[in-house]
Amino acid sequence: MANRRRATVRMPDPRTVTETAVDAGVQAVEATAAIARGLVRGAVTAARAVSEGAAGATDETTRATMDLARDAGERAKRAVPRATSRPRRATRKTQGRRRRAA
Repeated sequence: MANRRRATVRMPDPRTVTETAVDAGVQAVEATAAIARGLVRGAVTAARAVSEGAAGATDETTRATMDLARDAGERAKRAVPRATSRPRRATRKTQGRRRRAA
């Protein structure tokens, strides 16, 4: 049997291995920070949308309440003349009697 040649494996330079590991760690931290910033930005956007929606709903409710109050006031103004008592109009038959008596 022939002597097998042993494959020589070159060991990597420890400095490059360390730098690569550090770079990978930094990239992982940067990616995590970017994700966190994105989540915070999304949460702020959602909160802003909710607050704007609540403000819009409040404005609409206020507007509707004011419209209802205005309509009720106008209805009350229109109803007041009808509510006053008017002298009853005499029927034709009664009018004729009065003329005769006078």
